[in-house]
Amino acid sequence: MFAQDQKAISLMAKKSVEFTNWLIVMVLVSIRTPWYNIVTNMLSVKRYGAKSPILNNKTKNKGYKYIRRNSKKLHNIIFCTHMTTAEKLVALTEIPNIHLVKAGFILQLCLGEVGCIDCHNAVKYDIDLEKFKWGTNASIPLKLKKAQQYVEVCDKVNTCAEKWDVWCVDRFEADQRTQADNRYRDEHHVSRLHVDAIVSVARAA
Repeated sequence: MFAQDQKAISLMAKKSVEFTNWLIVMVLVSIRTPWYNIVTNMLSVKRYGAKSPILNNKTKNKGYKYIRRNSKKLHNIIFCTHMTTAEKLVALTEIPNIHLVKAGFILQLCLGEVGCIDCHNAVKYDIDLEKFKWGTNASIPLKLKKAQQYVEVCDKVNTCAEKWDVWCVDRFEADQRTQADNRYRDEHHVSRLHVDAIVSVARAA
């Protein structure tokens, strides 16, 4: 799943600032929303922009506007060859509502690095996500220290590819256990939604 879907995303993101822009928007939109709705939610944002009901959270709305204003800058940060992974993570957390976990998701999608220890993975791997947060006035050295710790925890859990594939299997199996009308065909469908959600909006960009 990772080998096919993440590779396709990475190749398109590297070539296109606009594709990368929508990829980051997808990560923002995915926060605390069911993954099976991701394509529908992205189409809503494509149609209504900042006025989409999906962006009715004030901080999430600010995040969307920041991404749109800084699309080229964010693309350059992600694909910069002179920045460390920790530096990239910290730079991406400048996006309102994007913290280390979702910054790690962005790098997973674009570069095949780090990964997303979301609420599901935090429970699965017994990881306290609070230790990766910082206050408003946190110094750059502290942010970089926590970012590096996050990278190390992600690497310790398993590879970036394994985290992706296991997460997709877990989401499919959880859906099978709880829903009579299953929303995922299989784990490959869960994975493919990463691609479909971006392509559904980037094609017409």
